[in-house]
Amino acid sequence: MNDMWISDPKVAEAMNVEYGRVDAMMPVREAIELILQQGWDEVAIIDEKGRMSGLVTKEHLVSSIYHGLDSAQSIKNLTRGQLVTTRPEEDLTKARDMMRDLQIGRLPVLDDQGQLVGILTAKDVCNGFSSKLWQQGEQLSAVMENITEAIQVIDCDGMVSFWNSEAERLFGIKGKDIVGRKLGDFMAEDLPLQAIRTLQTYRNVVGELDSGVPVIRNAAPVINPDGTAIGAVCTTADVSQIKLLMDKLNRANQRVRDLERFMIQKDTGDDVSFYTIDPKTLRLLEQARRVARTDATVMIQGASGTGKEVLAHLIHSYSKRADKSLIEVNCSAIPDSLFESEMFGYEAGAFTGGSRAGKAGKFEIANGATLFLDEVGELPLDMQAKLLRVIQEHRFYRVGGVKPIEVDVRLIAATNRDIAQLVREGSFREDLFYRLNVVSFEIPSLSARKDDIPGLVERILVKLGRLYDKDIDEVEPEVMDLFRRYDWPGNVRQLQNMLESIVILMEGAVISGQTLEEVRVLDTLTGSKGLPTREPDAAEAVPDDSLKKGVDQREREMIINALHHCHHNKSSAAKLLGIPRSTLYYKMKSLGIADDHVNLY
Repeated sequence: MNDMWISDPKVAEAMNVEYGRVDAMMPVREAIELILQQGWDEVAIIDEKGRMSGLVTKEHLVSSIYHGLDSAQSIKNLTRGQLVTTRPEEDLTKARDMMRDLQIGRLPVLDDQGQLVGILTAKDVCNGFSSKLWQQGEQLSAVMENITEAIQVIDCDGMVSFWNSEAERLFGIKGKDIVGRKLGDFMAEDLPLQAIRTLQTYRNVVGELDSGVPVIRNAAPVINPDGTAIGAVCTTADVSQIKLLMDKLNRANQRVRDLERFMIQKDTGDDVSFYTIDPKTLRLLEQARRVARTDATVMIQGASGTGKEVLAHLIHSYSKRADKSLIEVNCSAIPDSLFESEMFGYEAGAFTGGSRAGKAGKFEIANGATLFLDEVGELPLDMQAKLLRVIQEHRFYRVGGVKPIEVDVRLIAATNRDIAQLVREGSFREDLFYRLNVVSFEIPSLSARKDDIPGLVERILVKLGRLYDKDIDEVEPEVMDLFRRYDWPGNVRQLQNMLESIVILMEGAVISGQTLEEVRVLDTLTGSKGLPTREPDAAEAVPDDSLKKGVDQREREMIINALHHCHHNKSSAAKLLGIPRSTLYYKMKSLGIADDHVNLY
């Protein structure tokens, strides 16, 4: 059991400063008369240099004369032996022990210059300790009354000897009613009595009062020097407020976890969100965050518009390279002839039309950071070989360069193509596929997680409302049902683009079926006959030879609707459909869609 340290009183707090002083040459007779006249119990004898040379008491003087001392002689003759002194800053306990050991009743108190500043008597020692104990008792009482825990003190028979105001509040029992009586008459006394029986201290015992208040209790025995217990102290803390705060903290932490799981913001500033409640997609996001902390190469697959770029930004933002930019390369947007110079850079004078100072390529810019290869399935085979060499050797040469450049780059690749199928077809290198496919994620299409649609719509509309300074108060249930039943071939990107078009063109604050018709998106959502798209019934017979015609007809309708919606702008229509512009050209040609009045940009 640890000692409790309490400050020891000092000699200066107890010494008597009202003492008698007589000259060393004063006759004993005069000294006695002065002592009796002043009522002193003792006098200090001061020599010709002003220093104390001795100390005599009234009793000593009277006894000496009684035994035949010549009262005419100087009082200095009464001093004998070595003068024992103490100092004002000395602990009173140490001074007391000195007096006890030397069997003396008084101690002169001298300062640093040897001057007498007081006299300490046995009575002063007792008064000093009593005063200090009273002060400490008052302080301890104030502490115990103002502490935020209920304090109960009992003796070994369970009789209550102390009960503070917090105990009155917590247990609803007044101190005047319980002090001096057995604790067991009012409540269970198991913990403090157990501390007495076992001589053990019990800490942080969680429990609940009969009133339902959650508490934490502590109990410790009060032990005599001989090792026996004479009682116990028990504290009871009301932790209901702490429990409320912990509940609030847990709810806040849960909200943070939900936000981390459900809403991941890109760090490019365009406020694109990745929201999901789909269990499969949630697992994907959790795995992505774990992978992000490594430097493993990641392959992200998924249809256009599912959020591959967003996931790439997520992985980068959780990585140890997050303090640097994510360098993005759209492999399908760079002409084959410029691909090598874009990826690896070129030296000055490497080719006509290039910068005179040369130029760093994407790999060089991404040194120490992350390089995102979007649409990696579009890489030409010769560039695939060069990319593989950089991944293997961690170095490359600029176009026209002779000095190798060492790089430390983390790669994330993404594609909407079936890379494994491309490998089987021979249009994608198998060795590069395995290098890029160390960790693979496939993002489900929006049609596979339609429960996400209401949440996505809500969040996208909030963002668009702020962007265009519009209040969108409601999406009517019929409209939300249309959104849920539509297949969204362009996935989340198509949903975002359609909602943006609706917000820009609509009047009012409610998105209704009439709104969809007015802004010309109803046909897209319902199909050419004005009915929601649906899967055919199992009982409906679909002739085998009509399947391709049906698919072609559906694609034709979708492309025409997209072109109409985008005012015949091919780039916008391709984005709306979630396909590359080159694919749109091919589809228009193969499906016989006229190119008249179509704007290229």
